[in-house]
Amino acid sequence: MTMLTACYQDPDLGYEVHSCAPMPVARASATCFVINDRAYVFAGRDSEGVLYNDLWCYTPATDSWESLGATPLKERVNATACVSDGKVYIGLGFNGLYGRDTCYLQDWWEYSPQTNQWTQLADYPNRYTDDATSFVGPGELYVGYGFFWNYRRDMFRYTIETNQWDSIDVHASFKGYPPRSFGGTGCTCQGRHFMGTGYFKSSLNWWAELVDGTHWEARAAVPGKARTLASSAANNDYVYLCGGVQYGSVTTTFDVLRDIRRYDPNTNSWQFLAVMPQGLYNHICFTIGNRFYYGLGENAEWAVNKQMYYIED
Repeated sequence: MTMLTACYQDPDLGYEVHSCAPMPVARASATCFVINDRAYVFAGRDSEGVLYNDLWCYTPATDSWESLGATPLKERVNATACVSDGKVYIGLGFNGLYGRDTCYLQDWWEYSPQTNQWTQLADYPNRYTDDATSFVGPGELYVGYGFFWNYRRDMFRYTIETNQWDSIDVHASFKGYPPRSFGGTGCTCQGRHFMGTGYFKSSLNWWAELVDGTHWEARAAVPGKARTLASSAANNDYVYLCGGVQYGSVTTTFDVLRDIRRYDPNTNSWQFLAVMPQGLYNHICFTIGNRFYYGLGENAEWAVNKQMYYIED
């Protein structure tokens, strides 16, 4: 049974935020994916900085969590996951000390939830793997914009059938847009690939579409405060984006954001939906059916969260 969280209701849209079963173990900087109307959460860290390599499954029909145990992958934060034809492609992320090359993980795996089988694939081509963004196309995946010592705009195409990576020079002819950055978010909606926000010298609010796998085109910027470490997910109609941090520099306020917004690819427009009970960053989100779920992550007091929430759209 879900409980209504008394936090906010928009007078025009009427969106309400509901709480659902918390994950048994709180964590931040985890990675999630959805298959067959179930959500899976991989890795992340606790409030003491201890890293995980385990996998959990959330079933909305019963509002319950199940531990699937440890995986063969190394413990990490900020991994990347894609789903294509019932298989999960997952890996990358960070484990260790800032600036140590081997801590930026390049391993890439295929996972089958039906058989619980893991198969290691070709390594990612470089070490810009901390918090990379990914998109899913027919028979291929796009991964890029990860962090390694500094900020770049690298994008790579992974061909599933051949288990090969190749570089796509999406930024050389586009005059440096989007900006090189870290901590952005993006996903695939209606077969189109969208990405934005992040951090470079200060928080950003850009939003763009990767067109034909060859170049970026600017789209309507994310409204409100610029942000990094937000989270996004999509269904067949919309992209949902929530939370994150507005951060300008070491001398500015660390403002943890509470808004939930919806992007419509057909009209290239954003709509404000609701206010979250607490601001979050380094959190997860996903869509199942007509619900947008979000949770885990960290709040304004740097406390690691285990609560999950949803809105119905």
